Amino acid sequence: MAERQNWSTDEVRHALALYLRTDFGRLHRRNPDIVDLAKYLGRTPGALALKLVNLAALDTSIPQRGMSNVSKIDKQVWADFLADPDGVLKAYQYQTLQFPLSGNTTAQQYQAPGMADVTVEYNHAGASEKRVETTQRIGQEFFRKIILTSYRERCAVTGIEDKRLLNASHIVAWKDDLQNRINPTNGICLNALHDRAFDRHLITFDEDYCMKIAPHVPVVARRELERVETGRLELPKRFMPDQRFLEKHRREFFELVQ
Repeated sequence: MAERQNWSTDEVRHALALYLRTDFGRLHRRNPDIVDLAKYLGRTPGALALKLVNLAALDTSIPQRGMSNVSKIDKQVWADFLADPDGVLKAYQYQTLQFPLSGNTTAQQYQAPGMADVTVEYNHAGASEKRVETTQRIGQEFFRKIILTSYRERCAVTGIEDKRLLNASHIVAWKDDLQNRINPTNGICLNALHDRAFDRHLITFDEDYCMKIAPHVPVVARRELERVETGRLELPKRFMPDQRFLEKHRREFFELVQ
């Protein structure tokens, strides 16, 4: 199959949707996720893996760097994601759907996926509300995968590594900041107890990422929250929690304890 040289915007969105939820060490052509997406895009696994590594060159949150020949489309898609994640979120949603692969798809026949057509249809009253709920669920699912990957699937406070007990905690709540709902720097991987405490501003983290507990937390609850090795966040492999978001959380924390 002849390899097409130019990547479309939708293709790069697909690549970024996969990059964001894939550990840097798995950006290689043998990764089954890369193999599957490459087949769908009509590209080789090696070409897609190279595109993911190139996207890493735009990721300022990691010490590794991809190749320097990133394209204008790569830069634009990354910037668009940070400003408005909808395009990449649609790519993720499309990837999770059960789509058929036609056996005769070729590079010449290939057209970028029509992600604008990705919708969930309802034939009853309240369809708009249901569609919003579906979009929110998919966004939260995507955000969770990004955050758990970034934190090695471990709670940043306790080290718990059972995914069933882990949450992708928003620093600034989902409902309070539309633009940063899926921004990876607006998340921390926490176990269910510390996630609930963080969400209710019973705990927060200072400039050095050390945990602070509200003085009005009862003794038994405080003892459980303090059942940690250091009380300091174990920082992620990428997408460090943004201090701007943490500062907002701290302000709300201290307003409640005064």
